[in-house]
Amino acid sequence: MQLHEIRKQLKFSREFLQLVEMMKNIAGQQYHVLEKEKLRFGDFMDAFSKFFRVIDLVDIDDPLVRPQSDVLGLVMLTSDSGFMGGLNSGVIRQALDQEAGLTPDKVSLIVIGDKGAGTITDMNRPFKHFPGIQQETIFEQVLEVKNYLVEEMLQRRLGRVTITYPESLSFTRQRIQTVNLLPCAELFDKDADSEVAERVHHIGFIADARRVLVESSFEDIIEHLVGVWVESKLYEIFEDGKLAEFSARAVHLEGSHQKLEEEFKKLRHQAFRAAHEQIDRGIRDGFAAKMSRDKRRQ
Repeated sequence: MQLHEIRKQLKFSREFLQLVEMMKNIAGQQYHVLEKEKLRFGDFMDAFSKFFRVIDLVDIDDPLVRPQSDVLGLVMLTSDSGFMGGLNSGVIRQALDQEAGLTPDKVSLIVIGDKGAGTITDMNRPFKHFPGIQQETIFEQVLEVKNYLVEEMLQRRLGRVTITYPESLSFTRQRIQTVNLLPCAELFDKDADSEVAERVHHIGFIADARRVLVESSFEDIIEHLVGVWVESKLYEIFEDGKLAEFSARAVHLEGSHQKLEEEFKKLRHQAFRAAHEQIDRGIRDGFAAKMSRDKRRQ
């Protein structure tokens, strides 16, 4: 390879290496900023749990509390960003594992993200699609997904909903997590293993549903409380997904950066050798030309 070609490749490699390093640093910065914001969810749950002390609604027969359909809704949260490694495929694979033993008519697929939608389309499976999560519109997207899921539950087209998503355990570790989203009987059961029960267990309920007078119907109360909880949970899950996206991208780019750095060093060594070979060749040619001139003079 000629020296000028090596130098062109070296320049491109240097600029590409700088670009990858910049993308890696941006992903790391986005991760740490979003990580600090997650602390607010604990404060919200402390305040939200106090509503459940007012009345015990665990025995209310409502689609949002008790399953009233045998159709399972599988929500898959995938990312539209690049440099994600195998997170998207892991989310889809784990979500579809829940289909075991169920016929196709007993499963409803809900996919968040264009890349995940493309994968399910290739499987020739029907599904409901929502756009990928964007930080600027995350609240509006939470409302859109929540409204759809709650309406499907109330219309008894779905009996249970789970959501599978990537969760960031640390800056360098992610895992695929699946949680039950609806119905929410555990929200109203003080003996259940839930975030609400943990906060009200030591205080207890003020009264059960048979001993109080309320202006709103129990169904309206349940729908409002469940809606608020699902909004909060989806918001937290969507942010977990973005955290996993940023950390996975940073880790993936770090590996790519190291490989590019090794290639850059090899190219730099080739350029060094090619330059010295060109200099040596010039010296030899110059010396040979001088010897030839000296012979002709003799």
